[in-house]
Amino acid sequence: MSNPLDALVPPDEDHFFFTDDDEIDEETRIYRLALLRRIKRDREALNRQRRRKMARRDADSSSEPEGEGEADQVNGTAKVVANVTPASTTDGKGGTPKEGEPEKEKLVKLDPEEIGMSVGYKNLYSGKEDKRGRFQWQTTIPEDLGKPAEDAESEKWAIIVRHVKTYHDPKKVLSVHSIVVQSPLLKELLKDVLAGYPGVTVGLKRLEFSGRFEPLIHRWPELVKSIKELRERTDSDDAKADERLKHAELLQELLATEFKDSIDSATDLKSQGVMTYEHLWTLFQPGSLVFSKQQSQDRIFRLHGSRYGQDRNGNPVYWLTCQYVDYDGTRWGTNKLNVCIPAYEGTRPITSLQTQPLDFHGDKTALIERLIERGGKVETLAGSHYRAYNGVGWRMGNMNVKEKYTVKGRVVIDTYGWNRFNPNMSVYVTALHVKDVPAAAGTGGGALAVGEYGGEDEYDDGFDSDDGGMPVDGFFADEEDEDNKRVTLSDEQKMICTPLVRGYALKEKLWLNFFVNAVQDIDFSSRAFDSLVLPRNQKELILGFTATQQSYRSQFDDVIEGKGRGIILLLCGPPGVGKTLTAESVAEEMKVPLYMMSAGDLGLDPRHVEAKLQGILDMCTRWNAILLLDEADVFLEERSLHELERNKLVSIFLRVLEYYEGIMFLTTNRVQTFDAAFQSRIHISLNYQELDTKSRKTVWKNFLAQHDLAQISARDRPPKALFSAAKTKPTTNGHLEPTSSAPADQTDGLAAAETSPADKEKSEAEALHHKRTLPHEITEKDLSRLCDMSMNGRQIKNILKTAQLLASKRGEGLSYEHVKTVMEVTQHLHNSNQENERTKSSLFN
Repeated sequence: MSNPLDALVPPDEDHFFFTDDDEIDEETRIYRLALLRRIKRDREALNRQRRRKMARRDADSSSEPEGEGEADQVNGTAKVVANVTPASTTDGKGGTPKEGEPEKEKLVKLDPEEIGMSVGYKNLYSGKEDKRGRFQWQTTIPEDLGKPAEDAESEKWAIIVRHVKTYHDPKKVLSVHSIVVQSPLLKELLKDVLAGYPGVTVGLKRLEFSGRFEPLIHRWPELVKSIKELRERTDSDDAKADERLKHAELLQELLATEFKDSIDSATDLKSQGVMTYEHLWTLFQPGSLVFSKQQSQDRIFRLHGSRYGQDRNGNPVYWLTCQYVDYDGTRWGTNKLNVCIPAYEGTRPITSLQTQPLDFHGDKTALIERLIERGGKVETLAGSHYRAYNGVGWRMGNMNVKEKYTVKGRVVIDTYGWNRFNPNMSVYVTALHVKDVPAAAGTGGGALAVGEYGGEDEYDDGFDSDDGGMPVDGFFADEEDEDNKRVTLSDEQKMICTPLVRGYALKEKLWLNFFVNAVQDIDFSSRAFDSLVLPRNQKELILGFTATQQSYRSQFDDVIEGKGRGIILLLCGPPGVGKTLTAESVAEEMKVPLYMMSAGDLGLDPRHVEAKLQGILDMCTRWNAILLLDEADVFLEERSLHELERNKLVSIFLRVLEYYEGIMFLTTNRVQTFDAAFQSRIHISLNYQELDTKSRKTVWKNFLAQHDLAQISARDRPPKALFSAAKTKPTTNGHLEPTSSAPADQTDGLAAAETSPADKEKSEAEALHHKRTLPHEITEKDLSRLCDMSMNGRQIKNILKTAQLLASKRGEGLSYEHVKTVMEVTQHLHNSNQENERTKSSLFN
């Protein structure tokens, strides 16, 4: 019996090709030879199968129980069919197989030395899939296998266009799925058209576009312009100009036919200054500049990518990933922020969108100039700076909710300190020299770092990837590193720079984000140190000591590195003699931050006190700040055998202060309660005595001079108008009810009478304001009588403040009579304090 496959196998492989196949390409020749080999293998398999059938038939007719088996080695397993008698063949359950059933093949393992030793490879093919897409591997080629759609023949065409079936569209049954540009002439044209477009490399061998064809649609005007220029150059000497034009027109015709509706609609909408939600993708081109308003701040971003998606509540939105310039404490770089445009019905003016292309802004030139100036301010605040702030600061709290604070006072702008002492909200950027290619519209991609506005607009659906907010190699870069020298920002980088700076509010004791336009220079007081009532040599010693220590603190060290570099000054004495003022005036004179630490800043739990105290000391050391621990006896009181919790706090202070590298002022009026271990840690101790007559006179003069300066400043400001409590009674028709029933011919006189009291009231208010801002009238004789009274500086200030309020109420200048009246009213408190002191003195003496 002949094998039907014998007719397909020629005696020689050269006869497998037809006479007219001499010019076929090499790929087709290789394909046909592979097909021939598969046919030969199938023919051999069919022959083996026939021989096995014949062997079984011979075994049935023979009385010989034994026969020869034939093995077919497949992937290291030998399939052996034994020629046995029917009586010896079972069905696997101890019985004989039924008539007509094929006999089962027994699997026999190969010799381990033969495994993997055959030269060649075994082909396996996926079988037919079931409903769940599952399949099994098989050794035969699938019957429905066809020829590849793209082969050597398809490579000769300028463009390969792939089509897919279209449903739910009555106008067409096929739509373009993707195209592959193969023409080198087209690639040369597109190289100029798509120059600078992110995510597109025109020089690839297979330049492929798919989806909405965003690059070609966004650059449609440039493509049309280039083709128009080609038509004008067809008469030139370029031999390929005509062919290049044909290729270009072919691409234009393809795009115009497939995307005619989208192109025409987008062009028409833009010309009218409106846009629909469905065509937003045609408005935003990656790499372009967009304008947006974030937290009431005008911002310009460089668009990184865009896509349609959903917000955290599942509402449809159009996402825009925007890029801006930021500072991470050591270098300038770029960061990303997600903003979205919620879905809307119909058309909407482009200028009303929260985010819009910069070209549609009404006052583009003025906006750019303003933002460049603002970016320049941010650039000047890179590093650590001591400034004043008057505005709103915020930070991210629990559940990504912004906590806002009203800040009016001194702040320290320090992004490096923000990252170090506030690591959960650290800022990390991509260096400016690192190429960060934006993603094409609708394709996503790119690494999205923790942005300046936290998670307000962020989404997590695979569109971005986060580095976890960790620094490179796990440590913060050194500010003084040569590799991290700050570069000078260009105007464009300043334009897209963040309006936020990070810093520490000294009064609120919080790390906050500040708006750069609310940051101001500090107006330091030049009279603070001069008004300090201390002996001249003592003042010179304090100022010189602290200034010198601040400049040369790193030159002297202990045997243990980092130990004993700081300076601790103890200021002790009765209340109101200028202990706290000393530290404040020294900081004002040196123009450095003053950190005022109290018991409330640290708490009483020893587990948390040490960490908070160490953080405060590190911040003060970094900023060259003066640390003031007011009423230090709370933490430095002598240890006892019964108060274990207090002993823990004292031991913490003893250990931590040993490694402090800055300047610390300790103030107390209970120095006798200090623990003995602190005596060796205090470098200078100054004892403040009660104010004598001369000192009190100086204090009175200082406060009176300050009073006059405040009065002059208040006189230049107009008085604040108070809201009247009187109500005008309206009539039933809504008009004001007339206050008199004068005849019509007396209307002019009535109007004059009504305006006259207003003018009179205004003049009286101005006169009263002038009287309330008069300088003081206290004479030298009055001053001598006042300084004879035993009072401290704080009491003098309080009496003068109260007396000034009394004088303003009466519309008079501050005089001795006002001071005397206040002292008579508050004398009982002073007498009570004196009585207590006399009682204590009599008891202990």
